[in-house]
Amino acid sequence: MEQGKGKRFPRQTEEVKSKARERERSGKNWRLRVAKMVLVPLLLFFSLVIGLMIGYGGVGKKPMSDVFDPGTYKHMWDLMFEDT
Repeated sequence: MEQGKGKRFPRQTEEVKSKARERERSGKNWRLRVAKMVLVPLLLFFSLVIGLMIGYGGVGKKPMSDVFDPGTYKHMWDLMFEDT
């Protein structure tokens, strides 16, 4: 039983290529792509906000609503760059 060692895989037949083209044209592909483009940044944004709230409110023992206050970040900026 020769397993074809050292031989190349057979090229795709026209039938397989035409099925792949049909799948690309079917219209389902663009919906999935758009859903990924919208959902991934949205989920990343919400995970950032939730992480800030847990870190600032839960770990830092401060009010979680201060995460949405721009003065909080101004204060952090001033602390980081006070010597420059």
